[in-house]
Amino acid sequence: MTSPHAILRAMSSNLLNVILLVPVFLFSLCFHEFAHAWVAVKRGDPTPELLGRLSMHPMAHADILGTLVLPALAIYSGAPFFGWAKPVPIDIRNLKYGRRDYALIAFAGPLANLILALIATGLLAILVRIPTPHQIVETLQLFSIVSIQVNLMLAFFNLLPIAPLDGFNVIQGIVPQKIAIRLNQFARFSGLILIVLLITGSLRYLAIPVNIVFKFLIQSIG
Repeated sequence: MTSPHAILRAMSSNLLNVILLVPVFLFSLCFHEFAHAWVAVKRGDPTPELLGRLSMHPMAHADILGTLVLPALAIYSGAPFFGWAKPVPIDIRNLKYGRRDYALIAFAGPLANLILALIATGLLAILVRIPTPHQIVETLQLFSIVSIQVNLMLAFFNLLPIAPLDGFNVIQGIVPQKIAIRLNQFARFSGLILIVLLITGSLRYLAIPVNIVFKFLIQSIG
């Protein structure tokens, strides 16, 4: 059995990390957006499907800043890896329970990433118990660890209560409508807030909850 901690020490190759990060990030981001679209359609709004967002194709969800620029900067600077895609268009008038369904749709994205992190943990638990791992198995082990890290980061980042991230939309859907209207007035400052967080390095604090959950999952493997 290969120790998960030994695998973590083996992840010192930046090139390998980047090679693994790119496909994991794209798949995880697409699954995140697909979850938004799927729940929206299930709750009565056909808009995402009509606009081609009920898809796992990267080009259906790609956003220049969140999918390309910020991830590239994170790789280059060594900052925590995060990003987002184009928001899935939702017509709240079509939803069965209006704002409550809107919050559910928003939460579906981060939840999808948490599910992927758990699946990757289960896969890693199987892979580390192979007595004499082949190079392919070791690469899959690294792939699983990267999947856990990326999906945890995506989940926690998108739960930030800043528009247009999912955390803001969840809050918008569960608070009284008067409060939601007031909060929406501050949404125009969201871009500036994100830039300040990025420039000041405050987004690095996201690594704290990510590392706590990541270590818990790794330790659960044994």
